[in-house]
Amino acid sequence: MLNKKVVILGGGLTGLTTAYKLAQRGIDFILLEKSDHTGGVIQTVRENGFLYETGPNTGIIGTPELAELISDLEGEVELQVGEKAVKRRLILKNGRWEALPSGPVSAIRTPLFRLKDKLRILGEPFRKKGSDPDETLDKLVLRRMGKSFLDYAIDPFILGVYAGDPSLLVARAAFPKLYALEQNYGSFIGGTLKKRREEKSPRDLGVTREVFSFRDGLCQLVKALEKHAGEKNILTGINNTRISQSSGQYIVEASSSADSVEIKTGLVISTLNAPDLGRELFPFIEP
Repeated sequence: MLNKKVVILGGGLTGLTTAYKLAQRGIDFILLEKSDHTGGVIQTVRENGFLYETGPNTGIIGTPELAELISDLEGEVELQVGEKAVKRRLILKNGRWEALPSGPVSAIRTPLFRLKDKLRILGEPFRKKGSDPDETLDKLVLRRMGKSFLDYAIDPFILGVYAGDPSLLVARAAFPKLYALEQNYGSFIGGTLKKRREEKSPRDLGVTREVFSFRDGLCQLVKALEKHAGEKNILTGINNTRISQSSGQYIVEASSSADSVEIKTGLVISTLNAPDLGRELFPFIEP
């Protein structure tokens, strides 16, 4: 039986970052991960002199939090920012490489998008905003921009940077800035133009939108976070996790191939995929 202030479920990038922040504040926690490694889909492999990623291959410095995290870990992660040429992304369509549009004008001229969707793009600033807070990214894009925009602008980006599926990602949670553009400004295009004219805060100045990786791959970030979280605070290979309530606290029961553990805690933070958050894990939650 262990007593911890916090239990973190899931050792992907979100879980590790949470662990890192808790460790910084001296808060006692333990992280449970079902696989034999942390990092989730972020895995870097060296083979025959080459380095490649099995999950997302790059990131984008798109939030103040990420910029600050990289700055905090300076000396442990060696940031490598892509040259200007990497911002010109090429998409293969019908055997030809076409440049991904970088603005409204190039979006109208590109052969990547159908004429029907180009007309939708022209009308995007005048389309009413959505009302479903749980709308998935693919539905949001289809509604505002059209299918060819989803297929040739969004899908490759999501696969390359997030290793994700637009039909499984809730836009509000996975892409809050994109969601906010529609909700706050009524339009992707109009909102982007208006935000460019707004004065940036000191924190926002660190958001360079640069494409990046690290010298030893994205796993360098995973290893740095894992180091600061502390090996003793991370349990991998955990299965059969079940959570119950007792006297105002949570009891987390789990097992591995070698042992079992029971943890009493006042707070459980889940970073698991939504399908894993069922009654089997949380039997006391009302449907």
